[in-house]
Amino acid sequence: MRSSSVVALCIVLPMLSFSQQSLARIVPPKHEVRAVWITTVLGLDWPKSQNPQEQQQSLLKIVEKLHEAHFNTIFFQVRGRADAMYRSTFEPWPQQLTGTLGRDPGWDPLAFLLSEAHARGMEVHAWFNTMLAQSGGGTPSRPQSFHVIELHPEWVKEIDGEYWFDPGIPAVRKYLLQVAMDVVRHYDIDGMHFDYIRYPQKPFPDKTTYKRYGRGMQKDEWRRENINAFVRAFHDSALAEKPMLKIGSAPIGIYANTGGMRGLQGYSELYQDSRKWIREGWQDYLAPQVYWPLDGRNHDPGFASLASEWVGNSSGKHVYIGIGAYKPEVFSQIPVLIDSSRAIGANGNGFFRWENIGASLDVGGRYQTTALIPPMPWKDSVPPEIPRNVTVASIADGFFHLQWMPPLPAQDGDGAKMYAIYRSTTAPLDIGNAENLLTTLPGSSLEFTDTITHPQTTKYFYAVTALDKANNESAPAVESVVLPEIAELSRHFSLALALGETYPNPASSVVFIPYEIQRSAPVIVKILDRNNKEVVDVVDSIQKPGRYVAAADISKLEDGTYTCLLVAGDQTIRKTLRIDN
Repeated sequence: MRSSSVVALCIVLPMLSFSQQSLARIVPPKHEVRAVWITTVLGLDWPKSQNPQEQQQSLLKIVEKLHEAHFNTIFFQVRGRADAMYRSTFEPWPQQLTGTLGRDPGWDPLAFLLSEAHARGMEVHAWFNTMLAQSGGGTPSRPQSFHVIELHPEWVKEIDGEYWFDPGIPAVRKYLLQVAMDVVRHYDIDGMHFDYIRYPQKPFPDKTTYKRYGRGMQKDEWRRENINAFVRAFHDSALAEKPMLKIGSAPIGIYANTGGMRGLQGYSELYQDSRKWIREGWQDYLAPQVYWPLDGRNHDPGFASLASEWVGNSSGKHVYIGIGAYKPEVFSQIPVLIDSSRAIGANGNGFFRWENIGASLDVGGRYQTTALIPPMPWKDSVPPEIPRNVTVASIADGFFHLQWMPPLPAQDGDGAKMYAIYRSTTAPLDIGNAENLLTTLPGSSLEFTDTITHPQTTKYFYAVTALDKANNESAPAVESVVLPEIAELSRHFSLALALGETYPNPASSVVFIPYEIQRSAPVIVKILDRNNKEVVDVVDSIQKPGRYVAAADISKLEDGTYTCLLVAGDQTIRKTLRIDN
């Protein structure tokens, strides 16, 4: 056992990505979708080369980084422009993989991603661009590629260099349904995520189609019904095959100009009645593209008001607010946009897109804990049974080994798709507190080794729960383990709220500030001048009980007497600090 007198060196570096945002002081929710869109059109996010080995390595790296940063969902663009990032029965391989449209890359990106993400407890939703068939001008470069534009030119309309499917043609909707269902039948996707499930923004030349198929309906209503008909048909077909498949979409950010909003309207200008889709139960979630700053700028709508309206019209289904990380003015606000989404009751966030968020996955400290994906009780509300025969034992200094057996089948026959592991220093162990959630493991795992580098108590409590395919969670199986060395040491000392003597004192360039806290709390350490004005922000985070040493750069401070301030929860301690540079 490592000595309890060893302190953890906690040198606080400035946050480069969100320097103006402080760490969240509220424990994040335990259930929350944290999603990222990975764009494959033009290789914007991926792939960046035509080498199969590099493609696999870079895609795996994306998955690993997202998992390490506590993201849990990937919207992977499997159909960008009527092509397929998977082995399709109907559409060609995209040009991005090999340089030639239709050429087999020799591997299957969707199958690869599913394997790697599922092994880490992450969901993959197949991002399906629906009505946009081709963009960038011109037709596909390889006539023998069986691209739909060449096979059925009568199905598409060209608008400013883009080719759009005509949703009013029944054969188009039937074809799109076949393409989408091909993915459902052959891949273990967690969800189907529809985009461009609408008419284009520009005037659409469908006069002939309307005359043939309009059936006397008002044209706007007819167009909306054409989109609705596809949404309804996919729902019915997909759930007949896989009842637990999640169905969602990314509608345009403004449903209608209400409450002073001004912008492109999904309902009346794009014929996208997304709220009807969830109201009728045809879709399980919406990820609206609310790609604006918090309060809006230059007559744009504000994120807060738009997101609140989406959540208020969710009809009991899920809403994952889309954040436009590609916009600098939005990127700088990501932490507060997450805070805002949580405050209004959204079920999570999606970030558009990987290249814009990948270098700053810390998101201002908002994803410090693991998050479980929220269950959908309208699809399945039966929890799995409890894991059996859970044991925990100390196997070496700071290493604890957990084992268990799978739960018995639940009432609906479900077993464990995943397991959640919890740890706490207090009983009863609260599995509702996200800070106690250590990790999730795939259902094939029946053991876990935990490492505690700085023990804080004589006894730890562990819990294992089972999660089924609908993310319903079982009751916890709780066990505890006693650390005899810590029990012996605890006779001689115990943790308390304390601020130690800074060293060196007087200090120059860098000062080290030792402190300890006796319970989990938001912790602030600052250096104040004679007027009690903050001159150095040293620590601002939620910390667990223990002993710490924080380092502060004081090289720019003038000589003199300062105050070192420690705030832990509602308690405060001050110490005098002398600086002599």
